Amino acid sequence: MKRHLLSILLLGGSASVHAVQQGMSVPECPAVLPGNSEKLNLGAYQGKVLLIDFWATWCPPCKKSMPFFNGLRNQHLKDGFEVVAINVDENTEDALRYLEAHPVNYVTAFDSSGECPRVFDVKAMPSSYLVDRQGKVRLVHLGYRDEDQDFLRKQVDTLLGE
Repeated sequence: MKRHLLSILLLGGSASVHAVQQGMSVPECPAVLPGNSEKLNLGAYQGKVLLIDFWATWCPPCKKSMPFFNGLRNQHLKDGFEVVAINVDENTEDALRYLEAHPVNYVTAFDSSGECPRVFDVKAMPSSYLVDRQGKVRLVHLGYRDEDQDFLRKQVDTLLGE
């Protein structure tokens, strides 16, 4: 997955002709929950504002974003905000070790096959998809820098206020 995703990013190509964009319904993807083979059900979050975050242990900005997303989630959980992370490491054990050392309070699903990034047509790592209460993607955010925090916080606040 790492090599495949990096080749897509470096070549500027696309793994899919149907990239998830603003206004589209959030698609399902075959990521699995830790400890069993239960599939992630993104539809179960309808009625909440949801941030779906694609990350990997080999991605420094991904690891940097996780404490921010965790704090934002914990701050707004009572308001109906949730974060779901989808890890794309080829070796799920790498991600599990990372999460053991750097725990987060939100659900992390695993997709070592790379199918979820293909379904979403992930263009960068990390990639975050902000979804409204009706299940529509309202923002696709590529990458992560500390300077993004105010912007992302405002986007979440706006959707929570709708």
